[in-house]
Amino acid sequence: MIRLQERLGLYYGILVTLILAIGVWWVYYLSQESRNYERFQIQRYTTDQLHAVYLIQTVPEVGRNPIGMLQESFPHLVFMPNGENWKVTVDPAARERVHAEGTRRRTMFIAEGVTFLVLLLAGTTILTLAFRRERDFKRARELFLAGATHEFKTPLASLRLYTETLNRPELQDEKRGPIRASMLQDVERLEGMVEQILAVSREEETGRGPDTVLDLAHEAQLVLEDMQPFLEGHGARVTTELPEGHRIRGDRNALSVSLGNLIRNAALYSPPPARIEVAVRRNGRRHVLSVSDQGPGIPRRERQRIFESFYRIESPSGSLTKRPKGSGLGLYLVQRNVNGLGGSVELESEEGRGSTFTISLPVCEEKA
Repeated sequence: MIRLQERLGLYYGILVTLILAIGVWWVYYLSQESRNYERFQIQRYTTDQLHAVYLIQTVPEVGRNPIGMLQESFPHLVFMPNGENWKVTVDPAARERVHAEGTRRRTMFIAEGVTFLVLLLAGTTILTLAFRRERDFKRARELFLAGATHEFKTPLASLRLYTETLNRPELQDEKRGPIRASMLQDVERLEGMVEQILAVSREEETGRGPDTVLDLAHEAQLVLEDMQPFLEGHGARVTTELPEGHRIRGDRNALSVSLGNLIRNAALYSPPPARIEVAVRRNGRRHVLSVSDQGPGIPRRERQRIFESFYRIESPSGSLTKRPKGSGLGLYLVQRNVNGLGGSVELESEEGRGSTFTISLPVCEEKA
């Protein structure tokens, strides 16, 4: 793949060099043509001047009245009496007209050449960007599928092991209950992973839904109501500060997925009973929606990577607390959806004292 990219980069460089050479040659050639036109016209006027002088000297009728005989045929010449002879010169105005026409042609040719060069470069740039975008999309899709496949293998292998253990006839009954509980956790993990992956795929295929005016307090309450069984199952306690009137414009599903993932992570990563705070406030021209927990916090070195797809923070070696294994897609979806809403996600965290994720979104003055 790397060698292919290097070859493509070399080919692109050669193509750009050829285009530049063609463009420079085009401008130079046409500029020379305009100069040749100017020299040809002046040379033609000089030849006509010599021809007129010859006719005046050799043809008596022309010599008696050169203006009447020759002016119509040689409008670019000036005939002036000089004693018994005539002086013939090229009209300065005609020279100026030839020079002006040569300048006009050079300007036109240079403009055409530059336009031609710009169009060629723009076309190659567009094609290159399209190729790179398709290549990056395929690479991201391959990495995504590889990550999803890897993430599915772990709970599936665990479920298979638990199932084989339960099938052992000598297994004591008191040990079957904890095994079933672990199996249920693996099933819940698989279900969460499927939901997250479907959310990513759905967004890629269908795009975001229609934008509507949303009240953050109302939307947060709906998310909390939908998550109530999950929160109760994990013993999480949620306090809220959700005054109404904080309106944004965006996709309801994108906001719900983002807020739901933050609340889910706060419940999963906090020691039971998890204490979570969801609050809304205004900060200038932006509304701020925050989710705070009292979990173990996020190390500073991990804070830039937690929004990457399939990235999870590993428990430090020797740690007595084991971090739950999520899909690694939750925060990736949060950042992706919030960016789609025109907002940003910020993290404030201190190890051992919890984390606060803050979603900042543009204010919408419209009424729902």
